[in-house]
Amino acid sequence: MSAMSRDSDSRPISAVIRDQAIAWFTLAQSGCMSEAEQRQLLVWREASSEHERAWQRLSSIPLGLQRHAGRLADPLTRQLAGRRHYNEMDRRKALKVLVGFGLLGGLAWQGRDTPWVEGAMADYHTATGERTQRTLPDGTQLWLNTATAVDLHYTDNVRELRLRYGEIEILTARDSAGRPLRVVSGDAVLQPLGTRFRVRREHDGRGTLLAVTQGRVAASSLAGGEARVIEAGSQARIGAAGVSAPQALEVNDGAWVDGYLVAERMRLADFLAELDRYRPGLLRCDPAVAGIRLSGSYPLGDTDQVLAMLKDSLPVTIQRRTRYWVTVGPR
Repeated sequence: MSAMSRDSDSRPISAVIRDQAIAWFTLAQSGCMSEAEQRQLLVWREASSEHERAWQRLSSIPLGLQRHAGRLADPLTRQLAGRRHYNEMDRRKALKVLVGFGLLGGLAWQGRDTPWVEGAMADYHTATGERTQRTLPDGTQLWLNTATAVDLHYTDNVRELRLRYGEIEILTARDSAGRPLRVVSGDAVLQPLGTRFRVRREHDGRGTLLAVTQGRVAASSLAGGEARVIEAGSQARIGAAGVSAPQALEVNDGAWVDGYLVAERMRLADFLAELDRYRPGLLRCDPAVAGIRLSGSYPLGDTDQVLAMLKDSLPVTIQRRTRYWVTVGPR
């Protein structure tokens, strides 16, 4: 198939090919593409019909939106485009930037495999930076952290919450009909036993993190392995390898419910990776300052204020390439 031909095939595109197309598209629109890279892109497009189909879907974005991608010129763009294999963090960064510019609407990807498409179909969902609380029909309290999507399945026999992605906190209520409550998150199946707990579904291959603050939660994995009961003050990870041994609870991890990100001698790189979840676009940490330690409570409602606080208290500068592309580097 010629690289310049149009392909209206609506068949799904694999995540790997999609990620490669996003990286190439971002580089092509950045205005800093070399002649050699242009030739490499042409070779990539002609390598398979799926490559070309992915490229055409991105190219179908309205021209006015495509122009915004020119603001994405950055070394990371070249880094992503040059890779043959992508880890989940790379994928999330590229997708997050494009979504921040409105570049991944329905015209780009017509499938349900993109988290933001899934979120639009969920019973409860939050956007990036948004946090909310809901009271469920049985009186159970549900808190949703940033970029979270949850489905509710209540039947005559069971109450079930399905976490598509993101993070939730649950305070269970006794059901008048005596139906058990169950939370499903990827491979994790969680059965609370009169409790308050948090569930965070990871998208970097680490499965689901369960943190119990009150009561107990019975945790098992659809992949098999031994089930465990996680007591209050403990946390465990559930994934393809089963349920991990419980560890002491990271108490500050739940501060988001009250609107704060709390750090205790946290590496700046780790802090910014967490703060990045609450901002549209991309927040990067220069390796030169990645190891700086910080402590404090930071308001999640205004991430620009948090960046200003870092600039005032640490030997760092805030470099704003665009509104959606910020790097924290050395002073």
